[in-house]
Amino acid sequence: MAALRLRRLLPPAALLLALLAGAAALERAWTGWQQARSNEQMALAEPPRDGVPRVLLARAIVLEQQGRIEEALSDYAEVEVLGDAALRHAARVNVANLYLRRGIAVARDDGHAQRALVLLQLAKAGYRRALRQRPDDWDARYNLELAQRLLPDLEPRNWRRSGDEAELSEAMKKDKAAWTDMVGQPRGMH
Repeated sequence: MAALRLRRLLPPAALLLALLAGAAALERAWTGWQQARSNEQMALAEPPRDGVPRVLLARAIVLEQQGRIEEALSDYAEVEVLGDAALRHAARVNVANLYLRRGIAVARDDGHAQRALVLLQLAKAGYRRALRQRPDDWDARYNLELAQRLLPDLEPRNWRRSGDEAELSEAMKKDKAAWTDMVGQPRGMH
């Protein structure tokens, strides 16, 4: 009796198994076709039609390598809107890297100090923004340190908390006492 039941169930089970295998093969073929199309778009730096963030990020990198900076920045901005957390972070770091490289190149090759300063400030802001999201990114930390060495942040020192001289702490008074009251530029600091 059990053998008869098994014989009856065998053809429908085989048919179901064949249908599942066919569906899996179709799904793999579809995924492969999509990946091949994405690879073609990335290789040609074509604008992706479907807005896939991975493709946009790869396209932005290719555009940057081709020197098409404005288009690359546009794609990086789109990745920050459409991508997941990892892709958004990668886009932020890549934009900061782009600004750092451009700042160094402008200062070295073109000699435009003001533009280089702006680009380096943008790079530092980009690295800080990326590090707020992922403080464990050591590459971004290293690049921020490099940008800091090229253009250190100068923080103005405020000796008074509220502007009232009477509220100065003892540590601040000692620190302020090291400064001279002499008029003019100190020797050795020309």
